[in-house]
Amino acid sequence: MKNGVSAHTPRKPVAECVSGVLISDCSVLVEKRRADDDADPGLVLLPGGHVEVGESLDRALMREMLEELGVRVERVAPIRVRYYTASNGERQRIHYFRIKDWKGRIKSNEAESVYWESDISHLSDSIERKIVLKLLSQAARV
Repeated sequence: MKNGVSAHTPRKPVAECVSGVLISDCSVLVEKRRADDDADPGLVLLPGGHVEVGESLDRALMREMLEELGVRVERVAPIRVRYYTASNGERQRIHYFRIKDWKGRIKSNEAESVYWESDISHLSDSIERKIVLKLLSQAARV
């Protein structure tokens, strides 16, 4: 401490988030965020959102996929967890899940658009590209 001021600024709390990876015919479902979004406007990312207080990760994933995509998640498998800082400075711990089965017709309820992307280089985030490439290579071997 110098002159009553702490040497480090307090870090913002980390927001718990979930993200779902849906793969079909060598493509991954992505969302293009709206230009007026608070965080990561215009980026192409995997769909997901924030975990609410007291909500389990599975419950949050089911709720977010229903809210954002209009689908009911049936079976999932955890993939990995990572830390991410959104463009608005929010620190996030994102829990990625492979969505193995879902029901419903996919539609964009919150993003500018959602679509199946076969060219992984179009994803805006390098870690998300790695996650998807690994899953696609596993799917190709099955």
